[in-house]
Amino acid sequence: MIKASFFITVIFLSSLALNAQKLNVAVNYDSNNGTPGNNEISYKPGRMLGWDDFKGKPVEGSDAAALTNAGFGIKLAFRRDERGSQLVINVSCNFSKKDSWVKPGNKNAYILNHEQKHFDIAYIHSQLFMQKLQQANFTNANYTAVIEKVYNETAAAMSKMQNQYDAESSHSRIPEKQSEWDEKINNQLTIVVKE
Repeated sequence: MIKASFFITVIFLSSLALNAQKLNVAVNYDSNNGTPGNNEISYKPGRMLGWDDFKGKPVEGSDAAALTNAGFGIKLAFRRDERGSQLVINVSCNFSKKDSWVKPGNKNAYILNHEQKHFDIAYIHSQLFMQKLQQANFTNANYTAVIEKVYNETAAAMSKMQNQYDAESSHSRIPEKQSEWDEKINNQLTIVVKE
């Protein structure tokens, strides 16, 4: 009876030690993560959106001239290498063609620039998400909770910036505010592309 109890304790303690071990993690940007059927465009620095990319049906009741549906996501995989197990986190930033739209008569360079900046904001936050993941302390026991926490924080920051961008530029209707945001977003892009 004592022997069996001791054996169970050893297994339990070694299981705890295994779960507390630091996990080897690789964080990568996946720019080839579009969906089959060519519905999504993966963000690649230098690749600009065109009006042909906006395939969705416009929402007639909306006061917006166009809408961009873009965000970032992850795919997780475990792989074994000479050092043991490794968690591979592939981060992507995508634009949904079928969920992005433009109303007739609004296909001009000025509005397209505004929509491109929404995609740029999503990419900036995908890169910030990656930076936070690279700095995180992962173990076998906490990796899902850590990823979820960092994702939720970064997605909330992205949503806040997207909303602030639209509010301050009045959906591009205030040219001087649009210009300020263009500069702000371009500066942030320059920083994350260099890193």
